[in-house]
Amino acid sequence: MNNKRPYGGFTLIELLVSVVVLAIGLLGMAGLQTTGLNTNQSAYYRSQATVVINDIIDRMRSNTTGVSSGFYDNINTSNIPDDPNCIDTVNGCDAQNLASYDIREWLKYFVNVNNISDFKPLLPGATGTITRVTGTNIYIATVSWQETDWSPGGTGQKVVDTKSMEIRVNF
Repeated sequence: MNNKRPYGGFTLIELLVSVVVLAIGLLGMAGLQTTGLNTNQSAYYRSQATVVINDIIDRMRSNTTGVSSGFYDNINTSNIPDDPNCIDTVNGCDAQNLASYDIREWLKYFVNVNNISDFKPLLPGATGTITRVTGTNIYIATVSWQETDWSPGGTGQKVVDTKSMEIRVNF
């Protein structure tokens, strides 16, 4: 009697090929996940920059006297005005003091205005500027920040790239 049965099942080669195919698929999915996370972080930074720019523009819209008097001209993160201490007072703020308060509050997104020990800016390496176009009522609000990304060309090196967002407003 012949007790030989026909072979059924996987061979070792077929098993190894299926493991390799599965591993390649999992690595591809991991790469997609990493790319998605980086893109999500970049989108988060852009949305935060939009919030920051809209904050100072809204503050300027609420103090049109301060805008027309030039109190919001040429703002940057290296010029922090003194706290006018007028918000909580009975008399309130005049246009210049309100502008100083607004600028100081806006700069808290970028620099340690209140000397907080564990201060962290809203955006990494962020700076903010407001400039008035000479001879016009057009203001340019700019927020710049740094993002770490992989270098182009697949060299495997991380590079720091400066991104910026700019809005022009006519008052």
